[in-house]
Amino acid sequence: MTRFQNMISCVFLVLFVTFSLTACGEKEKGDEELVVGHWTQYRNRAYILLVMNPKGNWDSSVRIADATSKIVKSKGDAQGSWHMEGGQLIFTVMDSTIEEIWEKNDTNFFEIVELGERLMLLKEENGRIAEWKKTSSQKSSAAESIPEVVIPMKPLAVNLNKNRSNTQDRYLCLNMNMVLKELMPEQVVPAMHPKAREAAIIFLSSLVYEDVKDFDQVKLQRTKLVDVLNPYMEGFIKDIEIEHVIISTTIEKVEEFIIEHTLGIAKEGEEETGEKKEEK
Repeated sequence: MTRFQNMISCVFLVLFVTFSLTACGEKEKGDEELVVGHWTQYRNRAYILLVMNPKGNWDSSVRIADATSKIVKSKGDAQGSWHMEGGQLIFTVMDSTIEEIWEKNDTNFFEIVELGERLMLLKEENGRIAEWKKTSSQKSSAAESIPEVVIPMKPLAVNLNKNRSNTQDRYLCLNMNMVLKELMPEQVVPAMHPKAREAAIIFLSSLVYEDVKDFDQVKLQRTKLVDVLNPYMEGFIKDIEIEHVIISTTIEKVEEFIIEHTLGIAKEGEEETGEKKEEK
């Protein structure tokens, strides 16, 4: 064999080994691996959420949308075990509060029509083909598979209203977040309306000291603030989360508060998050 032929043989050998190793590294997932994960199915304005884990257990819950398809509320949940057999995905229901979908102590047989990385088509016993889409959620249960969305608000400072002209000036300073209601899978978080902050300032500046003199009163105003802001957030706000609040009698303290919470710098000796204090 010539030197050239030896060189060609070596090249082919290297290529063969390379392709063999690559093929081993790209081993395709089996059906039992593909089915593990978080799945959603949309049916009659309801999202059915299904979490299947590799140990053979599953969790499911149902989220209902209102007529606007925006607001979501939980309808119930179910748990059980699953396995594959003869081209079927078999669910055993151990517990359920949504028996119209998962009947307690029942066994459901689904023929696997298609199973991929992101899509699963299952033929139900009545012949209906259900389409399930895999989500990117990594939560441990279906009840937690829709994450809570929190939108930070810039710190606010307003001059409180006064019942009498000779009452001392007081400034209410708040650092808070908007906690949104649960979103549908893949639903986009609504953008904050430009006038939302202005509406919050108008509302808060209408309050007097007695309205916010202790944290219980502040929490009451927080509930009212949700109603004020919701028209500017398409009704998505579930709650206002107050991280820190002070009442100050000096502009200097207000400026310190704004700078501190805008930059996110913790001040030494500051009271715990959520507590209210009056600065002199």
